[in-house]
Amino acid sequence: MTNFVDLGLSKSILRALEEMNYVEPTDIQLQSIPVTLSGRDLMASAQTGSGKTAAFALPIIECLGEPEKTPRALILVPTRELATQVEEQFQLFAKYSKLKCVTLYGGVGYDKQIRLLSRGVDIVVATPGRLMDHVTRRTCDVSKVEILVLDEADRMLDMGFMPQVRKIIARITKERQTLMFSATFDNRVERLAAEYLKDPYTVRVNKKQIEPIEIEQKIFHVNEFGKDALLAQLITDHDMNSVLVFTKTRRKASWVTNRLRDAKIMAEEIHGDISQSQREKTLARYRDGQFPVLVATDVAARGLDVPSISHVINYDLPGTPEDYVHRIGRTGRAGRSGVAFSFVSEGERYMIRDIEKVVGRQLDPNGPQGGGSRRPSPARRMKSGGRRRIV
Repeated sequence: MTNFVDLGLSKSILRALEEMNYVEPTDIQLQSIPVTLSGRDLMASAQTGSGKTAAFALPIIECLGEPEKTPRALILVPTRELATQVEEQFQLFAKYSKLKCVTLYGGVGYDKQIRLLSRGVDIVVATPGRLMDHVTRRTCDVSKVEILVLDEADRMLDMGFMPQVRKIIARITKERQTLMFSATFDNRVERLAAEYLKDPYTVRVNKKQIEPIEIEQKIFHVNEFGKDALLAQLITDHDMNSVLVFTKTRRKASWVTNRLRDAKIMAEEIHGDISQSQREKTLARYRDGQFPVLVATDVAARGLDVPSISHVINYDLPGTPEDYVHRIGRTGRAGRSGVAFSFVSEGERYMIRDIEKVVGRQLDPNGPQGGGSRRPSPARRMKSGGRRRIV
């Protein structure tokens, strides 16, 4: 059995890993770390929850060595939540080194970020838009970046960040090492790799299927107006203490949160209408187990890393099969088992076939309590307070 010692990591990193109870590398770590340490470009695809952050963070810390107080490693990510998660992991892994890491993302003021940058940093984790703002303001110099990571490249393409990404890369030396991580390798990702990576080593640890393999998946055919009652019933009957509920819109997230509270179920919400500071506070309380249900839009589908999440519930199906994979990947992380329930209304049934093609399996329509299209008994008892149904 290969362990982290065999990968050639320094004693300070191994000490931090030991304190975190990291013993055996995951597949993506086992294959990626030696490649990165060798200085070669890397193109990696791995299922959600496979440990990819450590796959690039550990060798970056090893390669940078002593601090120089100028950005030498840059990790570009698509969302603020993922930026925060990646930075937290760097802080833990680099606990016994003197390297400094800072996150740059929008939705918050510039002053604190500028102060941190002015003190000298070695590793920058950033969303493209905010980083480009800092580069334009000359508060962040990326010209000496030695290692560039494009994390969740497919998502950055989906979200339209490539114009900013291209401008940022144009300011980085071509002698850099570039690492690209993506959930899938479609034509767009491959073209991006061909443009910016030099003779990359390719790692695929999800060749057979791209959804997390330890997740039990069930679908419920339910009338749109029966979703609220079914949600409350499932959470109560299965005694869920850490569940993530996805909705299609911000207004729907607020609606569902209020309906759960009506049913005496503690729930909070995160979405784009909530300030970044409030979202971070809510996520911290959720991680600490202060409430059992977090209702979110797809803003949390990427980067949210709470290992204890036992259930993901798709109140609404996402727009694409790939987003379905990312959503359910919030549970069953790093080899743990998990459960994903999806509510399918009449107008969403056509989407199931596309999802099944992507995940490589037929989704079980016979969920607990019989599932099906019948409305569960609590539906007649759960009141909406006379408010209009948000669809």
